[in-house]
Amino acid sequence: MGSLLYPRLSRSAAQSLILERADASLSDLAAESMLVHPDAQPSATGGHPVDSYRLSEVQAAIRGIAEQAGYPKPLGTSTQNFDRPCGSMLLQLMDIVPADAAEEGVWSFLTLVVVPEVGPWRFPGRSEERLLGRPRNVLRRTWWRAWALGPDLENAPDGCTPLGEDESVQIMERPSLGGNRRTARALQAALWRAEQSGLSVARSEVMRELARRLRAVKSHIALDALDDAALSYLLDRLTIEALKSMSE
Repeated sequence: MGSLLYPRLSRSAAQSLILERADASLSDLAAESMLVHPDAQPSATGGHPVDSYRLSEVQAAIRGIAEQAGYPKPLGTSTQNFDRPCGSMLLQLMDIVPADAAEEGVWSFLTLVVVPEVGPWRFPGRSEERLLGRPRNVLRRTWWRAWALGPDLENAPDGCTPLGEDESVQIMERPSLGGNRRTARALQAALWRAEQSGLSVARSEVMRELARRLRAVKSHIALDALDDAALSYLLDRLTIEALKSMSE
């Protein structure tokens, strides 16, 4: 992983763009795209500023994935046709470190300046939390999923399917789980082991209950102190308990 620094768009400038474009069509938004913005600058230290060539590559890759998922037609229930490949691609192509990927302005810049049509297409409601570079941003959330769960979000063991939206949310929107890559991947692997053994209830419901139980045991067990085998054993035991409680 490299350490490229991406421009950071100020929140005030980002909010102004959202307001100005509230009623713009997707085609009009696409025509507004740029690779620079007067209110966006990278951090002065910590790496090398990204050049226009890499930005254009990221722009083209995001748009290509959106088109493969049906852009400009609505995604409907097939949101993972965009989210999973987008996250894997961003992790591979951006060469950004987690410290910079945690910056709101980076994702505001990409979402509102580089590919302004993609956010409103993926989230037609155009809510601010999806367009500003906060944790639930249209692009930021997919990069972090690939960082925590990937790098290939389309990958899954034999007999299993990749995590869906609700399952990913159960991990990634809980910092105590999604913020620790080892814990996140171990939780994902435990769910897949349960799936391979056969489930009588929806896998997403198992994930909800398993995530809840894991957060509970974290209050008195230091997961980082467990080796990989012990962590897997704990998760398998919690899965058995979760399935038992769901069948009662």
